[in-house]
Amino acid sequence: MEAVSDRQLVGYHCESKQAEVFEPDNELPWTQFLLGVDARILTSQPALHSEDDDDYDSLPVEETYFDELELDLLMDEDKSRAALAEALVSSLHVPPQICDSVVDKIVQDFRVAETDSRPFSDRMLVHMPVSIVVLVDEFGGLDTDDPKFVPASKSSIEKLERVRVEVSADCSICMEEMEVGSEAIPMPCSRSHLYHDDCIIEWLKKSRVCPLCRFAMPPEITTQN
Repeated sequence: MEAVSDRQLVGYHCESKQAEVFEPDNELPWTQFLLGVDARILTSQPALHSEDDDDYDSLPVEETYFDELELDLLMDEDKSRAALAEALVSSLHVPPQICDSVVDKIVQDFRVAETDSRPFSDRMLVHMPVSIVVLVDEFGGLDTDDPKFVPASKSSIEKLERVRVEVSADCSICMEEMEVGSEAIPMPCSRSHLYHDDCIIEWLKKSRVCPLCRFAMPPEITTQN
């Protein structure tokens, strides 16, 4: 299998779910954190052509990984950060270039979860699931100066249509259900490429490429003085 780091990183999304507090089997000297991380690596596929020359995009190849870590973020944050970073690269196949930002996001979310759960979490086991979605391009088909992180233009994001969900489906970024009657955003490439409002907007601020295909939104152009 080709290493993720050998492919072009297009964009990623990291989201922590609501933490749960459990009473441990044995008394703990301090609060322990149990982190369950699932990582979905989506590799974009080249555009295909039908016989009548109508373009269509195939779904990306998906690789799914899972790891569970016990971390002492309260007592030894540096060691816990190092263990998390190692797991992200070796077990979860997250590209090394985004590991620092992913670790920062997870640790920050853990601090909020631990604070919100006090005093119930004292000497308890706090479990927090984390979902990471990474989009990579194996074929070098993105025509950008910096393919790693090219956000969509603000104007193109503002023009995205809001629709009501007619059939229950999962958002492909956070993997949470989009309930019938709720508001969602379809990408211009296909009305079936439907996402939660917050999920796709956050994604497009990092990468202009649709998470389900290689369709690219107009890039944000920065001017230099």
